[in-house]
Amino acid sequence: MRAIAVVFCLAGIGLQAQSQPNQAPAAGARAAGRIIVIGCVTRETTGAAARGRGAATTARLILTDTRTDPPTAYRLEGDQAALALHVGHTVEIDGALSSTPGAGRGAAAARGLKVGSLTWISTNCQTLGSKD
Repeated sequence: MRAIAVVFCLAGIGLQAQSQPNQAPAAGARAAGRIIVIGCVTRETTGAAARGRGAATTARLILTDTRTDPPTAYRLEGDQAALALHVGHTVEIDGALSSTPGAGRGAAAARGLKVGSLTWISTNCQTLGSKD
């Protein structure tokens, strides 16, 4: 009699475990506050040397997402040496927007994007989302 009671008890536990919804996030799900951008990585040089004065310069890495109209530029924040390897490439970046936009005009005013992950797409810059 005890053996039958144990079997029913174990069967009930097994059914409970199977009916519980999966609490883990689905594969490919993004955390709240994160975005995915796709575009071309370029290097923007700023400072006096960029204006022909020969002083120190600062290079910023910019990703321009051409899927939007007008295209949207993001200042890439992360390992600059690793990101610099992708200058001239089309990549997909999953990251979080930084809290403060850049100062200046053009790409210098681009919103900061903290790089979480990078997926290489192409060794050249493609115009994505073009209507041609």
